[in-house]
Amino acid sequence: MTRITVAKGDGIGPEIMEATLAIIKAAGAELEIDEIEVGEKVYLSGNTAGIAPESWDIIRRNKNFLKVP
Repeated sequence: MTRITVAKGDGIGPEIMEATLAIIKAAGAELEIDEIEVGEKVYLSGNTAGIAPESWDIIRRNKNFLKVP
Protein backbone atom coordinates (compact mmCIF):
# COMPACT_ATOMS: atom_id res chain seq x y z
CA MET A 1 0.00 0.00 0.00
CA THR A 2 1.37 3.40 -0.99
CA ARG A 3 0.51 6.56 0.93
CA ILE A 4 0.14 9.70 -1.17
CA THR A 5 -0.79 13.31 -0.57
CA VAL A 6 -3.60 14.66 -2.74
CA ALA A 7 -4.61 18.28 -3.35
CA LYS A 8 -7.76 18.78 -5.39
CA GLY A 9 -7.28 22.52 -5.76
CA ASP A 10 -9.93 24.96 -6.94
CA GLY A 11 -12.44 25.23 -9.77
CA ILE A 12 -12.57 22.08 -11.85
CA GLY A 13 -9.70 20.53 -9.87
CA PRO A 14 -11.89 18.33 -7.63
CA GLU A 15 -13.61 16.77 -10.67
CA ILE A 16 -10.31 16.15 -12.43
CA MET A 17 -8.82 14.61 -9.28
CA GLU A 18 -11.74 12.24 -8.76
CA ALA A 19 -11.41 11.03 -12.37
CA THR A 20 -7.63 10.73 -12.03
CA LEU A 21 -7.86 8.71 -8.83
CA ALA A 22 -10.53 6.45 -10.34
CA ILE A 23 -8.22 5.65 -13.26
CA ILE A 24 -5.22 5.04 -11.00
CA LYS A 25 -7.24 2.74 -8.73
CA ALA A 26 -8.77 0.91 -11.71
CA ALA A 27 -5.22 0.23 -12.89
CA GLY A 28 -4.65 -1.63 -9.64
CA ALA A 29 -2.82 0.91 -7.50
CA GLU A 30 -3.35 0.38 -3.80
CA LEU A 31 -3.33 3.83 -2.23
CA GLU A 32 -3.80 5.40 1.14
CA ILE A 33 -4.70 9.04 0.57
CA ASP A 34 -3.98 12.04 2.78
CA GLU A 35 -5.89 15.01 1.36
CA ILE A 36 -4.68 18.56 1.92
CA GLU A 37 -6.19 21.89 0.95
CA VAL A 38 -4.35 24.32 -1.30
CA GLY A 39 -5.37 27.31 -3.32
CA GLU A 40 -7.81 30.17 -3.00
CA LYS A 41 -9.60 28.91 0.11
CA VAL A 42 -6.32 28.67 2.02
CA TYR A 43 -5.14 32.00 0.61
CA LEU A 44 -8.34 33.79 1.66
CA SER A 45 -8.02 32.38 5.16
CA GLY A 46 -4.89 34.54 5.53
CA ASN A 47 -2.15 32.22 4.27
CA THR A 48 -0.63 34.08 1.34
CA ALA A 49 1.36 31.01 0.25
CA GLY A 50 -1.88 29.15 -0.52
CA ILE A 51 -0.68 26.11 1.41
CA ALA A 52 -0.54 25.62 5.17
CA PRO A 53 2.76 24.72 6.89
CA GLU A 54 1.25 21.47 8.21
CA SER A 55 0.38 20.49 4.64
CA TRP A 56 4.08 20.72 3.74
CA ASP A 57 4.77 18.31 6.62
CA ILE A 58 2.32 15.78 5.16
CA ILE A 59 3.90 16.09 1.71
CA ARG A 60 7.38 15.57 3.16
CA ARG A 61 6.25 12.56 5.18
CA ASN A 62 4.53 10.83 2.26
CA LYS A 63 7.11 11.80 -0.37
CA ASN A 64 4.37 11.51 -3.01
CA PHE A 65 2.19 14.45 -4.05
CA LEU A 66 -0.57 14.51 -6.65
CA LYS A 67 -2.17 17.83 -7.57
CA VAL A 68 -4.38 18.86 -10.43
CA PRO A 69 -5.11 22.37 -11.78
